[in-house]
Amino acid sequence: MNSDQNRETLKIVVQFLQLATLVIGVGGLFLTIGRRDANLDQNTAEILQLRDIASDLVKTSIETTTTNREQDRRLEELRDRLDALERRP
Repeated sequence: MNSDQNRETLKIVVQFLQLATLVIGVGGLFLTIGRRDANLDQNTAEILQLRDIASDLVKTSIETTTTNREQDRRLEELRDRLDALERRP
């Protein structure tokens, strides 16, 4: 009987260790998936910020180009006015 009890006890211990190993493995899997999801969320947020920054840069570039054209037009008008003044007798 003592031998049978030892075998039963050993079986219970082995089953408990198998269960513990399985729980740790599944827990590790969920932890890995959670970390990956957190990284994806963070990357998504950073990509959205970069998209907004790129959009602002394009808008600023367009505004700068427009401002430069407006200034060029005004300078041209001033030059024409000066030329007209210089041509007067």
